[in-house]
Amino acid sequence: MPQIQKYPTGWRVLHWVMALMVLTLIPVGLWMASRAEADIWGALTNTLYSVHKAVGFTVLLLIIVRILVKLRMKAPPYPESMPRTLQIAAKSVHHLIYLLLVLTPLFGWAGVTAFPALTIVGDFSLPAMPFVDQDEALASRLFYIHGWLAITLGVLIAGHIAAALRHLLRKDGVFQRMV
Repeated sequence: MPQIQKYPTGWRVLHWVMALMVLTLIPVGLWMASRAEADIWGALTNTLYSVHKAVGFTVLLLIIVRILVKLRMKAPPYPESMPRTLQIAAKSVHHLIYLLLVLTPLFGWAGVTAFPALTIVGDFSLPAMPFVDQDEALASRLFYIHGWLAITLGVLIAGHIAAALRHLLRKDGVFQRMV
């Protein structure tokens, strides 16, 4: 078996940090939304919203860094044994995940700007998104889109994880590129 080319260490660390952040955002987002829908407000709900906004905004910043790095760095090649159609499918799913990792937090940020609900903790607040007016009806539409983008992202991530586990079990070298 030929030597497996891996992503650089920094790239792998960034991938796994972002993976943990996104895998935290999804259940926190579902939990806070269910509490809001049930009209359960209080310290826990406020904490969930604060954590979700802070982590979500951080993911947005980190995905921008990742995209900039990705534009300058070539990914290690897939193993020659991997069919070309599967390589195209993998790249397509990765591009969709990247797109949703940008769009989902952008819609969330726009929503908290329109609502407005930019405060995270104490005196610390997110900056308002430029060109987004304060309008609760607009915020509701933005949060609706944000939610569906997040669900779509979650489904793609589940598929990504399933494919990664398949590659791990097959020991074909694809999983090892990122660990």
